[in-house]
Amino acid sequence: MNKSFFPDRDERVIDFLTPVRIVASEKTVGGDILLRPCAGQATTRTGDECILQPGGCILLDFGREIHGGLCLVTGDFPLPNQHLRVTFGESVSETGSHPDYKHAIQEGTVELPPYAATDFGELGFRFVRLENIEPERPVRLCGLRGRFVHRDLRALASFECSDPLLNRIWDTSVSTVGLCLQSFAWDGIKRDRLVWMGDLYPELLAAGTVFGRLPVLEKSLDFLRDETPLPDMMNGCATYSIWWIWAHHAWFRRFGAREYLEKQREYLCGLLRLFAGMVGEHGEVRFTHGWLLLDWATGTREEDAPAIRAGCHALLLMAFRHGTELCRELGENGCAAEAETAAAKMASFVPPLTPSAAANAFQVLAGLRDAGTVYDQCFAPTLPHGLSTFLGCFVLDACASAGHRAEALHHLRAYWGGMLSLGATTFWEHFDIDWLENAARIDEPVPPGKRDVHRDCGEGCYRSFRHSLCHGWASLPAEWLIRQILGASVLRPDHVSVMPSLCGLEWARGVVPTLYGDIRIEAAPDKVAVHAPPEVQITRGTHASGRMPEAAP
Repeated sequence: MNKSFFPDRDERVIDFLTPVRIVASEKTVGGDILLRPCAGQATTRTGDECILQPGGCILLDFGREIHGGLCLVTGDFPLPNQHLRVTFGESVSETGSHPDYKHAIQEGTVELPPYAATDFGELGFRFVRLENIEPERPVRLCGLRGRFVHRDLRALASFECSDPLLNRIWDTSVSTVGLCLQSFAWDGIKRDRLVWMGDLYPELLAAGTVFGRLPVLEKSLDFLRDETPLPDMMNGCATYSIWWIWAHHAWFRRFGAREYLEKQREYLCGLLRLFAGMVGEHGEVRFTHGWLLLDWATGTREEDAPAIRAGCHALLLMAFRHGTELCRELGENGCAAEAETAAAKMASFVPPLTPSAAANAFQVLAGLRDAGTVYDQCFAPTLPHGLSTFLGCFVLDACASAGHRAEALHHLRAYWGGMLSLGATTFWEHFDIDWLENAARIDEPVPPGKRDVHRDCGEGCYRSFRHSLCHGWASLPAEWLIRQILGASVLRPDHVSVMPSLCGLEWARGVVPTLYGDIRIEAAPDKVAVHAPPEVQITRGTHASGRMPEAAP
């Protein structure tokens, strides 16, 4: 067939999955039939059927979060067509609600004709509730299967250590970001099926580390650039345009794609000059375009504004430094000088410390404040309280730079491991360590007297079931564990710093892909072995001081 008819082909694949268990059922006969492998094809032969009587329902579990929908197979029955209510959920309790959170159809009535395989839904879910809404007749199903729509990604990197919980955290981080890489790099697969630039930065770090140079990430970066003419801010948010500069710096450092960086020349220089014009003579920034956001832990209320401004000040300062490097690479020396001057002004202004862990961490990472002092005053008394799935790893970086990498690893276990303890198979839009108190698991009906984390927690735009339980910005532990524990930091495509820090682990090992082949690292308390391609320069050392290498994001 003439390929010119198809200028844009879907790069995703579809796998078909069988539910793994029945969570609950009512007025249903033969529910176990839906746990059998289904061919997804109607037939003229008479066979076993799952029968839902009027008002009957069945709740199925696919065992893990997936992106896609259902294929429902029916046999022969007298007309008219049958009608079935289908409710998807990322948790068991969500399927008992009536969700309508935009972005995708989470609940709907499906009309089922005889002799048919009917597809319904495309969103993120793990559980599905089927309910017969016919007033007087049963609904009969020959079979059912999940349509798992995803990219066929192969992990190039790996991480494994003596702690099974850290291994689960790494694997779950990889699964989370992989699910969010759909036609574009989305923030979530149930809600926020959008390209958000701030959210894209952790996804880019995690996916770039694990999967390599994926075109879908560059496509997403360019999508935001092309739909955001200056002086507009990406997604309407000035902070997110700052993250765009960070993203290109990290991408170029890892892959050295000069031809791709060249395509950013005009926009990058325009954006840097726009931001430079917002910097006052004494280094304070007056953001004149777009709104500001750090993370959900910092908040979005008026009283949170000082923390948000403090964090964004540090983010922009580091963005000017990143932009200076990129402009020099492009030969844009005039723009590089302007960015460097703006950074120097900003470095002379030190915002106050605030209750925001992320804002304080960015001041440390920007060199505005002493890491040890901030750790003692702000982090030691509170963490892991105050972390967010979006920016938590930056807070842990600040802890590590203060010489407290082992404590940072402990907080990572408690925070991301806390979601796993509640039955998560992907990481969430937000998590507060306090939610663990008296909490029920998300993969079981909530017992009386227990906290329903999905229904009862969250605030603002992620309140209750609107809360996404598979969010790409939560995937950064995949990159953090390789960089901070294996100690592998890509300084250039052909230069990698390797400084393992086991933090009490018996051993750790992994693979770090480069353009020239894989680097294999095995670390034990008394020995570190590094095998690298001859084209790659390896800088060896230890993290005795706890200081981050210059390649930290």
